Amino acid sequence: MILICDSGSTKADWLLMDEKKAVASFQTPGLNPVNLSEKSLIAILTAEKKIKRAANTLTEVHFFGSGCGNSEGRARMIKVLKKVFPGVKVTVENDLMASAIATCGNEKGVVAILGTGSNCCYFDGNKINVKNFGLGFMLGDEGSGTWFGRKFLLAFLYDQMPAALAKKFYATYRVNRQKAIESVYSQPNPNLFLSSFMPFIIANRKDSFVKKFLMEGLKYFFDTTILAFPESKKVAVHFTGSVAALLEKEIRATGKKKNLRIGNIIKQPMQGLADYYSNYV
Repeated sequence: MILICDSGSTKADWLLMDEKKAVASFQTPGLNPVNLSEKSLIAILTAEKKIKRAANTLTEVHFFGSGCGNSEGRARMIKVLKKVFPGVKVTVENDLMASAIATCGNEKGVVAILGTGSNCCYFDGNKINVKNFGLGFMLGDEGSGTWFGRKFLLAFLYDQMPAALAKKFYATYRVNRQKAIESVYSQPNPNLFLSSFMPFIIANRKDSFVKKFLMEGLKYFFDTTILAFPESKKVAVHFTGSVAALLEKEIRATGKKKNLRIGNIIKQPMQGLADYYSNYV
């Protein structure tokens, strides 16, 4: 029995496979070893009944997650998984590898994640090549829900958006300067607070201010991140993540302007991972 997990900071998608066939799928809160303590990670894992029931029959656990891109985060996640699943073969890769496998299979491609956070890599069909991205919401995460949410909130607080849109935004979230400062600097998970504005942005995407806001944001992401990989001019550029799926039209339009070939855009990599472990492993 094989257990596969694709985890972001917000949620984790799980798939249980037996004889290369899916047995069960479920979700848990996200397991990011950078944001959560070992105790919190174990608590999430042991609280899920499907994981408890399958624990004694597992032979392999393959975990792909945000926060596992460096040796420290990967080591912490391996330690946690081995505590929860003693004696089971455990592999841990970052979420970029999950997206690369899901969108490229064994082909070459540039792969970007646009969800609560963001990241990007070049996949040579076997390994991923990363640059200096994946710095988290305080320093990076360009093009992500957190990044768009932060910039939109700033436009609201600085009175840089049309009055009617600002009134509508306030009516939806009741946010003001004091609440924003408290939520970002004093409350847990400020990245989730900032990304919570993304549904409003998407719902108002036809508004001229929002449309320009989104296109300028995506242009910035392409210029600073996608085009940092010279390979993007030669191979397809793929996207995964909730924000990518919501902004597919805008992403394809931006890619066309940049003379790039946009390939697969999927919300969740899990189906691609299931196909990979069914056909190639």
